[in-house]
Amino acid sequence: MNWRRNGNRADSDGRIHQRVRWPRLAWALILLVLFVLGAFGSYRAAVAQDNQDNHQQQLVAETERRSFELATSQISSSLSLALQRYADLANGAGAFFSDHPQVTNGDINRWMQIIKAGERHPELRGLGIAVIVQDADLATYAAQAEANPSGPLNDLGRFEPIPVGPREYYCFVQAVWNHPDSVVSGLPAGLDICALDIGLVLLSARDSGAGSLAATDLGKEAILLVVYTPVFVDGVVPATLEERQQAFLGAVGTALDPVLLLSTVAATHPEFGVELRHDDQLGNLTFSTGRVQVGAQTAVAELVDGWEVQVSGAPLRVDDSDGAPLRLLIAGLGASLMLAILVYVLGTSRSRALHVVRDKTDLLRHQALHDPLTGLPNRSLILDRLEHLLARAERNGGTAVVLFIDLDEFKIINDTLGHEQGDELLRVVGIRLRSALRDADTVGRLGGDEFVALLDSSEVSTAQPVLVAERILEVMRQPFELTTQSEMPVRITATVGVAISDGRTGRDLIRNADFALYQAKAAGKNRYEIFNPESQGALSRRAELEFDLRTALQSDQFELMYQPLYASETLDVTAVEALLRWRHPKFGLVEPGDFIPMLERTGHIIEVGHWVLHKACRQAAQWNDSSRRLGMSVNVSVRQLDDDNMVAETAEALGATGLDPSLLTFEVTETALMRSPEATAARLSALKRLGVRIAIDDFGTGYSSLAYLQRFPVDCIKIDRTFINAMTESAESHALLHTLVQLGKLLGLDTVAEGVETHAQLEALRSEQIDVVQGFLLARPESAAAIQRRLHMSAIPTAASELVSHSSN
Repeated sequence: MNWRRNGNRADSDGRIHQRVRWPRLAWALILLVLFVLGAFGSYRAAVAQDNQDNHQQQLVAETERRSFELATSQISSSLSLALQRYADLANGAGAFFSDHPQVTNGDINRWMQIIKAGERHPELRGLGIAVIVQDADLATYAAQAEANPSGPLNDLGRFEPIPVGPREYYCFVQAVWNHPDSVVSGLPAGLDICALDIGLVLLSARDSGAGSLAATDLGKEAILLVVYTPVFVDGVVPATLEERQQAFLGAVGTALDPVLLLSTVAATHPEFGVELRHDDQLGNLTFSTGRVQVGAQTAVAELVDGWEVQVSGAPLRVDDSDGAPLRLLIAGLGASLMLAILVYVLGTSRSRALHVVRDKTDLLRHQALHDPLTGLPNRSLILDRLEHLLARAERNGGTAVVLFIDLDEFKIINDTLGHEQGDELLRVVGIRLRSALRDADTVGRLGGDEFVALLDSSEVSTAQPVLVAERILEVMRQPFELTTQSEMPVRITATVGVAISDGRTGRDLIRNADFALYQAKAAGKNRYEIFNPESQGALSRRAELEFDLRTALQSDQFELMYQPLYASETLDVTAVEALLRWRHPKFGLVEPGDFIPMLERTGHIIEVGHWVLHKACRQAAQWNDSSRRLGMSVNVSVRQLDDDNMVAETAEALGATGLDPSLLTFEVTETALMRSPEATAARLSALKRLGVRIAIDDFGTGYSSLAYLQRFPVDCIKIDRTFINAMTESAESHALLHTLVQLGKLLGLDTVAEGVETHAQLEALRSEQIDVVQGFLLARPESAAAIQRRLHMSAIPTAASELVSHSSN
């Protein structure tokens, strides 16, 4: 009985639906008929009005198009002929150069005056002859250039390649002529143009044997067009690449003002706009003249070497009727359409509401499981898929693999380019990672610059994780072209940690991959590591140390040890070096090599360095009195040198402790000096004005030149222990040490030998008359109390006495 009532209700509902549906359909049909009739009537009226002048309008438009095409052809032809004239001028100069390989500025200027190049070619701004000089021939060319320089020599009046440094070959401008109005003058004679972008054009002209048109920017005025022509022996272009490279004499370049060139070419059509453009190493170059009207006709003609000219003329005249028929047609269509939409909305409101609810539900579900920036699965979805992957691997007897991916130095991208480009880079990284994996694999973002990849277990082999990791590293090394405002591609690398399932949970597997990533980061980044359970303990200790290091200063876990420095002649203590030590509550005394790099990487070295400076100054002030002058050396890191507050902090420490500034020495490594030479020199000069001494630590292991050594306000050099260890092993090493000591003496610098550990080393150093020695042979790092006892001894310490006796014997 109940079943029949339900069935009747269903039938009754069906009949109700039929009664509702058919009226809607009927109204829809009526409205459709009205809409069609109104649209047809409006259309016929518009057609009748439009046909009256349609034929005349077509004739006018055709006439205007032909006129514009003719003008475009004339402008492009004129521009091509102008460029050919400058190519002919370059060829003529090349013939002159072929007959006079030793041509100078005077020769080329006389030749240009004879042919009246400046008068005949108003757009010409310069003409230069460039040659390629091998490193073996550099001295000969330098002597010729000093006799007839093409531009200014260095401050000593000598020829010097710019940039400085040996190379396989150089590209120099041997002779040049400049227009009087051109500011491209005064370029150094030693400027190696192969170190610039235009060097590529020069080499391309040599190898191809053909001239070319390119743009160049020497940084002194607007970008110029340059017509390049290669010159070979006897003026003949050899047939093969090898022959062309051997017979190549140089190249002639004629530099043009592109805007003036366009203005001259387009002078006969002032109402047109003309653009000359090209994509090359300088970017998307566009030179223009004239005015481009809204809706203008445009035409593009190709020139040479990828250059093209675009001509913009007057807009085509359009129908200037009042548009009443068109407005009538639009109004009728709009009214009919609005009525149809209203009926449709009223009839489908319920189903539409349900569809909106479904869409919103799907959107919320997607947002809960996906990263909003990249659209990749987030941590929740990754863990869910990983658990399914592990379950499937267990059923099928396979394995699951997790790759933990972290971008190297991503913070620099955010700091230098901004967070907008940082976000864009993360989106592109997500796309590139997906392209590096199969469709069956999963790529997700955990947050920040951390990504995770899951490999499908059904096809995982022993070698596959390694191949996938190497493929990811390779695709990440390719430059990133960002859609946001970026002048050049962004380059960034990644580090990958790999973990293979061993019966653990998904969270354990991700943590293992994270451990492997940490190990790869510690090994140098831009690489991958596979998780090894045996190294987990060391990684855990390293991670725990890095975490505890954040609060070590506030917890008073740092302490200073002091290693004495001795005068070489008398072995009297002249100074001490403050050395930072960390006494961890769990691991005990931690070696500096285990935590100093962490401080550098996290930036905590600035705060800790300030603490070291203040404590060392207070201790030095306590040790010094009217009868004793004991110096204090403090190591300064790269990050501290970059800190704008360093000079003020030093002045505050000296003022608070009353320490004589001349007793404080900052030890800086060569690498730190070369990080940013201009800013570093300015900051060290400010410190010198306070009276502080500057020493170069680990001298001889870096790459600073003698010029830089003279440039920085240095008082002392500390010769690295590697030279001390090697000097007693070979005559060459001893000679090298002798050179370093004599270099310091010639520059008026104090010399310090660190790492002295044997009597033979001490004797050799004293024979070289080095100023100060330091090392375990004399004294190890000691506490402040031990140094205090050593200073209170009236005579030379026992160990030093024995060393003096041993040396004299």
